[in-house]
This record gives sequence, C-alpha cells and structure tokens, in this order.
Amino acid sequence: MVRAAAVKSLVERFYHQFNFAVERIPLMISLISLESRLGLVLLLSLPQVFIIEAMGMWLPLALVSVALLFPELILHMKALAKDRAVLLLVGLVMTQCLSLVWSVDRALGIKVIIYEAVFIVVFSATKLCDWRKLKKQPTMWAFIFGSFLLATFVIICRAFPELENAFLISEWSGIFINPNVQHGLADGSIRNNALDPVKAGGIFVNANVASCYLGMLSLCALACIRRPRLAWGISLVLLVAVFSTGSKTATVILIGLTIVYLVVAFVLKNILAARMALVLGVMVASMMMLFYSPIPQQFVDKITSQETGQAPTLPSASPPPPDEPSPRETLDNAEDSMNSRLLIWQYGLEAFEEKPLMGQGYGGWQQGFSGYVKRLREEGIELRDGFPPHNTFIYLWSQSGALSVVFAVLLLWHWSGISLSAIGKNREREHGLRMALALTGAWVWLTAHGMGDNTGLLGDAHQVTLLAFIIAGIDNLSERKRASAA
Repeated sequence: MVRAAAVKSLVERFYHQFNFAVERIPLMISLISLESRLGLVLLLSLPQVFIIEAMGMWLPLALVSVALLFPELILHMKALAKDRAVLLLVGLVMTQCLSLVWSVDRALGIKVIIYEAVFIVVFSATKLCDWRKLKKQPTMWAFIFGSFLLATFVIICRAFPELENAFLISEWSGIFINPNVQHGLADGSIRNNALDPVKAGGIFVNANVASCYLGMLSLCALACIRRPRLAWGISLVLLVAVFSTGSKTATVILIGLTIVYLVVAFVLKNILAARMALVLGVMVASMMMLFYSPIPQQFVDKITSQETGQAPTLPSASPPPPDEPSPRETLDNAEDSMNSRLLIWQYGLEAFEEKPLMGQGYGGWQQGFSGYVKRLREEGIELRDGFPPHNTFIYLWSQSGALSVVFAVLLLWHWSGISLSAIGKNREREHGLRMALALTGAWVWLTAHGMGDNTGLLGDAHQVTLLAFIIAGIDNLSERKRASAA
C-alpha cells in the first residue's frame, strides 16, 4: 500500500512538472524574436545537418528547428485558417492522409506530409514577421554567404569531378546528406547523376535538384539584397553554379524566364522590368557561351591538366576529352533525356486509365513501372527501371489520386494571382518591382522544373523552406500590409 502510494505520488509529481515545462517552453521560445528564429530555420535549411538518429532514420536539424516557430502558429491559428494557401495545403494534406490507406509505402507518404506541414509552419511565421528586421538578422547574411560557398563548391566540383566523388563517399558528406543515402553511394547500391563527370551537385546527390535550388537562390538574392550591384554580383555566381550542374532543364527554364520578363516589361511599359530582363538575358547568354561552346572548355581543360600534372594539348590538335561532351553531344543527350521522359509519361497515362480517381498510392508507381519496363524490353525498347514520374502532376495523381491534383492546380492558380498583384502594385518602385519579379520567378522555376524532373510541388527538404519564404514574401507584397516587405 505504501509502495503504491509512493509510486502514485511520483507519477503525479512528474505529471505536474511535465505540464509546467510544456506550458513554459513556448513562452521561453517566444522571448526570442520571431525574426531571429526564422533566420535560424532558413540558415539550417541550407546544410540540413544530419546529426539526429531515431529508429534507424536520420532527422536533419533543419527539420527539428521548425518547432521554434510553433508558438506563432498556435497563437494565430484562427487568422491563418482563413488564408487561402493554408486552406488549400490542408486540403491536399487530408487527401494524402486518406491515400495512406491503400499505399504500399506509407513511410514515403508520411515524409511527404511532414514536409507539407513544414511549409505551412514556415509560411505562416514568415507572413507574421517584420521583413525589415528579418533582413537585418546575422543569420540571413550567413545564409547568403553559405549560398555563395555552395555555388563555389558546385563550380569546383564541375571542374574537378574526382573531388566531388571523393566528397560524396566520404564520412563528412553524411552531415549534409542523409547518412543512409551516403552509405549507399559509398558501397555502390545507390547511384545518382551527381557522380557523372558531366554533372555536379556539390552537397546534393542529384544535379537537377541542385540546379533548381541554386536557381531559386539566385533569384532570391536579386529580390532580398537592396543594392543592385551586390545583388546582381551574387546572383551571377549562383547562375554560374546553375550551369555548372549540367542540368539541361535549368537552361530551358532560364531562357523561358528571360522571355517572360521581357513580356512583362512590354505589357507594363516599365523600364525597370526591361532592364532586369536585359541583364538576366545577357547573363544567360554568357553562361550558355561559356558552358556550351568548345573554346572555353578547352581553356578549362588546359588549366586543369596543369593542375593535375598532365601535358596540356593544343586546342586545335584534339577534340574535347571524352568525359566532357561537345555541344553536339549535349544536344544528343538532351534528346535522349526527352525520349526517356516520353516513355515514362506514357506509362503514367496507361496507369491513369486503370485508376483515374484513387491513383496508385505511395509506392504504387515503383511496382507498376517495373512491369512496364519489362514489357518495353520485350519489344526491344531499353529503359532503366526505377525512374520516378518526372512530372509533378503525374506524381501527385499516382501518390494520392485526382483530388490532390485539383488542390495543386488551385494552389498554383492562387500563387499566380498574388504574384501578378505584387508586380502590379510595385511597378513604380524599383526594389519592390525587382523583388516581386524575382520571387515570382523563383517559385515558377520550381514549378516548371517539377514538370520535367522530380522536385515535386513544394520541392525537396532544402527547397520547401525557401519556397515558404518566397510565397510569404509575394503575399506580403501583394497585400501591401507591410511596407517593409520591399
């Protein structure tokens, strides 16, 4: 009896202490300014920092840090529940939760849902913050400097592929890359295109994802840095890194963005928009000449051969080395990539006819695609097994059905509306217009990239946090609730 009473007393004491801690922790967190916490969350989203392991899974510190923003989410729940973007994302999450019932890979579905929740939390907190104070945070400048270092590292990796391969299979890369993936790269069970000599990803194992993230960073630098020369200077380095990844999708998107900016300048009859389109167009043209012309490549080969102690060759005496494609080979590779995507999308259409409403559930694509590849091989058509859909809408339908595609389309339509509003309301303000155009270009880049690759609706772990900042910034510019946003 005495022992039972002692145990009961101990349990009650623990319960009261736990409640006390739960009640006080949000208060303690809220004593730190929202802008400081947001800056830290954005800074950690760059390296991710995988140091926490739970039940065989590695949680990045960037994901855990999002909990610092919970107080604002709780305090402003009613107001945020009226936000159209939040409502559409909640509808998407509910649809995806339902699809877990018939999914074969529920872990994948849970991961997708978690990062959609991350977007909601970061977006909500960013809408509530003071952008003038946020841009003055030391963590924001540290993030810009980290982006510059990432771009430099990607450029170096493109020039010296052996260095990138050594980094990706080293233990150090496990800080920036999920250690489970890193071990797979080291033992050869996992292979991604960052290991190819004509690709470069830096701390990314996929060069296409790296190019998308670097492109978004480039446009964010244009948006958030007020001084034009500094903004364009940092943006230029990031654009060089985009081309260094070897992603052909990124090149097409950059050309498209330049054309869109020219159209905006013509419609608005705005010299500021025309100047921005002209500068971006010159930068893109310069990068294409640098990376797709054989002459600069021969110069780089001469420099790298001197660094490695090899005898340099005369530019006219030999063609480009076999591990670096010529412009003609680059076009051929692009054609092969497009043919592969057409075959992948063909399977998507066939699968849609079988389950148009419910989709295949998480993991269903991988199961059905293997049979499709076998059938193609019987017909004499070669296609590597394991390809994902390479299209955001097909991916959404496959994982969680047609309703999720509807929510995604409505969300993109909403983002388009607030983007046009932000551009229109800031057409006479130089930095405001540059900010609106650049932030719009950043989310459009991710969306367009997802239509030909596998970045998805909200991007990967790096991109989802940055995208939340981008959309919140556009939303504030469109509503003009905070003059400090521009």
